[in-house]
Amino acid sequence: MAKPKNPFAGRHVGGTTKATRQPNTGKKKKQPAVAAGNGSGNAGGGKKREPKSFLGLLLTGAGFAALWAWNVYSRVQQRREDQDTLQAMAARPLAVTEHAACRMDCRFVKRGEIEETLRTGRINARKSQPQLKPCPKYVVDAAVGPHHKNVQGVFAACPHETRVLTVIDLDTNHPCGPC
Repeated sequence: MAKPKNPFAGRHVGGTTKATRQPNTGKKKKQPAVAAGNGSGNAGGGKKREPKSFLGLLLTGAGFAALWAWNVYSRVQQRREDQDTLQAMAARPLAVTEHAACRMDCRFVKRGEIEETLRTGRINARKSQPQLKPCPKYVVDAAVGPHHKNVQGVFAACPHETRVLTVIDLDTNHPCGPC
């Protein structure tokens, strides 16, 4: 039975200028050079590419500007939602847990600074758990007090009260005992 012939053997395929092997021999056959007068102007033998147009550059710039504007818009919307959440939490009565009271005492954080955290802080979305039921957990970062102490408060936004779960002084590592 005869071996089927490869239709691509020994033929120039694609846009390469390399020599191809002749069928059933170890010798190479040199491909003819592309004629200079064929109008293509490139060695690949393919379609001639047009230089980048100003319109393409303009459209790319407009795309990046649109992405930047959407990013800014999204951050502004998120900040508004965070402020609404914090205002709702500040409007409810503040309940300080036993653990939070111990940490506040150890870290020299006053109740007024906790209230200021709710008024001026920003919700840390990476550490918060707003999907928890019935009391979503929010981690709020703020610079409070006359010396702008960086404080992180962990709050539970329960339906009838806002619970302070713990308070962290981000500037100083206070040696607190167990609470």
